[in-house]
Amino acid sequence: MKTVKIAFIRHSVTEWNEEGRIQGHFNSPLTEHGRELAAGWRETLEPHTFDAVLTSDLGRTIETANIITEGLELPTIQLPGLREQDWGEWSGLTMDELHAKFPGKLDEEVAKGWHFTPNNGENRTECAERGLKALEEGITEVLKTIDKDEIKILTVAHEGVIKSVIYKLLDHDFMPEERKLLKRRRLHWLNWNGKLSIARLNDEL
Repeated sequence: MKTVKIAFIRHSVTEWNEEGRIQGHFNSPLTEHGRELAAGWRETLEPHTFDAVLTSDLGRTIETANIITEGLELPTIQLPGLREQDWGEWSGLTMDELHAKFPGKLDEEVAKGWHFTPNNGENRTECAERGLKALEEGITEVLKTIDKDEIKILTVAHEGVIKSVIYKLLDHDFMPEERKLLKRRRLHWLNWNGKLSIARLNDEL
């Protein structure tokens, strides 16, 4: 059976990241700093060693992937299932605005762990399930076109879906007292040989 190595990273810094706004399924372009960061990741990621690219269908992941793979003609698949967790009515708000508009609601939801659900959004279990399904779909499509025993795929997604997928694979909880497994702006490696698994986490970019 063919094996697949997946480099799993979050998109680079956007305008709404710098403003502290919740993005969810909304779009926000990369900042100049974000574009510079993504360009700097090329040396670590060595994009010429990848066979294909998976992204969500949101602009910030597509732009990040395009910067990293600039000058290469790698097959790219955009997967709506790799979108960020849907934050519903909270999307577009800063934390201060969220607390003012929905007093006490954030703390109430955080205490629910996997069942954390923004108003009219989705919970983390739903986010993990669609993220895992999207990865399997993307891998299946790549396997149809790349004839190699070992395939490398660069996958650019979002913090919420990356965390949900990895925590689900490791059967790790989201409760506030639980140890946080993922560091910011790091590279995570997954393996696939008929089934997804974690290879290692938190490589420096």
